Amino acid sequence: MEDLLQKGNVNSIQRASDLLMSVLVCAETHKAKITGQSFAASEELRQMAQEREPLWIFDVDKSFEVLNFPEYNRRFSSLDPTLEEIIRVITMGGGPAELPNFNESGCTHVQPCESEASRAIGVVSSNPISLVNMFMDVIEWSRIFSNIVSKAQNLGVLWKGQQGNPDGVLQVMVAEFHVPSPLVRSREMCFARSCRQLDFDTWVVADVSLENIFPNPMVKCQRRPSGCLIQALQEGLSMVTWVEHNAVCNNLVHSMFVKPVFAFSAKRWISSLERQCDRIATLTKPGLGASGKSLQNLAERMVRSFNANICSNQENAWRPLPIAGAQDILIKTSLNIDHPGIPCGISVTIATSLHLNVQQNDVFDFLRCEQNRNKWDILSYGLAIRDIIRISSARNSTDCVSVVLVEPTENRRAVAYLHESFCDSTGYYVVYAPIDIPAMDHIMEGKNSENVSILGSGFAVLPGKSDRESILTIGFQIIDEELNSPEYLPPQSVLTAHRLMKETISLIKTAVIS
Repeated sequence: MEDLLQKGNVNSIQRASDLLMSVLVCAETHKAKITGQSFAASEELRQMAQEREPLWIFDVDKSFEVLNFPEYNRRFSSLDPTLEEIIRVITMGGGPAELPNFNESGCTHVQPCESEASRAIGVVSSNPISLVNMFMDVIEWSRIFSNIVSKAQNLGVLWKGQQGNPDGVLQVMVAEFHVPSPLVRSREMCFARSCRQLDFDTWVVADVSLENIFPNPMVKCQRRPSGCLIQALQEGLSMVTWVEHNAVCNNLVHSMFVKPVFAFSAKRWISSLERQCDRIATLTKPGLGASGKSLQNLAERMVRSFNANICSNQENAWRPLPIAGAQDILIKTSLNIDHPGIPCGISVTIATSLHLNVQQNDVFDFLRCEQNRNKWDILSYGLAIRDIIRISSARNSTDCVSVVLVEPTENRRAVAYLHESFCDSTGYYVVYAPIDIPAMDHIMEGKNSENVSILGSGFAVLPGKSDRESILTIGFQIIDEELNSPEYLPPQSVLTAHRLMKETISLIKTAVIS
């Protein structure tokens, strides 16, 4: 279990390495190499996006296109360096004495890598230039794909393109891609991202790793030419062809999970982009009203909070609960003093993933139904639930934002909860947060929700090893007003967190399995 957790001093080391890399990428000695490699990557991506069979084959089991690697190697890959050396020696008439010695002690063992490559095509509610600007803005890109990107930073801009036109922009980025579970390590990659306008209606945004320019033995993932081809359709719509191609070394995951090829497929990127573009389009429609827009913006911030805190990335210093048999229940603390939109004080995050012999859809349908809250939530158990508002997506009715009220009792005041449920091609999500009634009245009056403090808790339902199984990730974020320091978690707080998780798991299992 320990090898799946992050060490406490990783953050400072990572920040130092990012700083060093930001200096290196802008040096003139590296600029030409990065530029040439990025252009070659964008050209390869363009061809891969436009090709059909035999380069791409539809995988019925995965329900998306996968790369035909023999055909890809024939078309795009250069020969292995050792094989090239053998051919060179033979061509020049050399004998066996000149051939490379594979048994020399100086030879280093190269860890084998697994290649993952897929393609997906979707139609999104946005024009090409808006999409390009979104992808080239690292902050906006990470916001749009918060269910996949847990961290993103721009290390340097090598070319700025034309004034007001992103054509020709080239930048170097570092990012971490995650699965919604604290038990699965995120994938960290450093890559160059370039943007080219192919013609009036067509753009290509391409990524490629830079390990051949900046070798890093700590990096376990390499981003081969990946990204998207964007083509304008009718006004306000674009067709996006997404290609994901990664080489992953040491692709070990917790025994509960299948290898996360589904989680990093092109289909997941496309489904996430479609959902977010639909949301942006909805926010611009006059019929939604100020209160609906304010509610949607708050829900988006709540979901980003959940996504950022539930994964196992460099920023999340997870620790197993110091309780026998609870090694897969992880906990962390953080202190917020002045970050806007987050409650001040010390927050405790507790999370785990568990196997269920229940289909994904069945678990999701139970959790996303607000009226079922009193069957799994300890604080709402057995109480009356009332819907206040619901905003659903036109593309997918399960994608919705809602507010429910847990009716007051003699011993407890009413509590409002903001809910959002949605799905991508891999997982199903239900995220929620309690909101004070005065804050909810403030939002329903159409006022700005940016100052409303919120911490997202919830669930992610991931695929199991068969269609009849699923993996449920549960994550709670709580402000503990009795804590004095984020470094020390007293035994009583540990026991309370453990009880909350175990009782919630028991209630959910009783409801979905019976």
